[in-house]
Amino acid sequence: MTDHDPDERPWSRAVEPFARTFDELDRFLDTLLKGERLAGFETLGGGRANTNLLLRRPHGDDMVLRIYQRDPTQREKEVAVISRLWGKVPVPEIIVHGEDSGVLHVPYVLMYRVEGDRIEQRFSALDRSERLALGLELGRILAAVHAHRFDQSGFFNDALEVATPLSGGSAGLLDVVDMLLEQPDVTDRLGTARCSTLRGHVAAHAGALDAWPDSASLAHGDFGFSNILIAGAGEGLKVTAVLDWEFAMAATPLLDFGNLIRPPGGDDPDFMTGLEQGYREVDPTLPEDWTDLARTMDLLAWIDFAGRPDAPEDL
Repeated sequence: MTDHDPDERPWSRAVEPFARTFDELDRFLDTLLKGERLAGFETLGGGRANTNLLLRRPHGDDMVLRIYQRDPTQREKEVAVISRLWGKVPVPEIIVHGEDSGVLHVPYVLMYRVEGDRIEQRFSALDRSERLALGLELGRILAAVHAHRFDQSGFFNDALEVATPLSGGSAGLLDVVDMLLEQPDVTDRLGTARCSTLRGHVAAHAGALDAWPDSASLAHGDFGFSNILIAGAGEGLKVTAVLDWEFAMAATPLLDFGNLIRPPGGDDPDFMTGLEQGYREVDPTLPEDWTDLARTMDLLAWIDFAGRPDAPEDL
């Protein structure tokens, strides 16, 4: 494996970006917002499955139109998560959403644009005090997200109910690892010996997952530097939005930690110190060995990446 976040690897898109003309988007705004007009638009970067369009207005705040392509059924769930977290966690403000606007004929969410850059674009340029402060704020944000608890792990329906339960703790982890390692593409890429070693490593550490936490939490599912916006500098540096909640589920908080502490963040002592301190301010039950547990949990993501047909050869 490389020391890079797989989110930064050159993955191909699962589907082509959703392309529409100025006139179509202008009619979309006029239809939904009763006379609102479009001054210009552009396709935003990031994301490999859905399309986000920046819609510029002649007057007032710009907006972002999110078009659901990978799995249109995730729209209502993502809206429900954002609505639940509004006022507690920095998330975009939703203006309107629907299954079909009558103009574009695709599931959509229209929200106000949030100022900021993705952390991945700025992290290397932050100084030590900024990285510490960023870690502190993200720790508090993660703890606020994870404060939403559920009776069991699993995938949500559009009402944020666990509709597809999964085994939690060590049993659930080993079940998923076995499922992933049995995929032919994974075995071909990693080899039988490495698959066996990975399975043994996870089995040796999985038992610790039964100790914390005592129930499933709301997990973002893709809580990495590519999905978090920051703005400002120095003492004014702040997180402005956590984006893309389509993979949210009820799971162990370690799922989000594992994603967040991939390099470069996980290699930076100031960021890691701030992250732990910020989380403990809200939830002091975070175990001492949380980094080891999080990295064990994140092995699932790496094994899954290895089985993707578009995975880079040097993964």
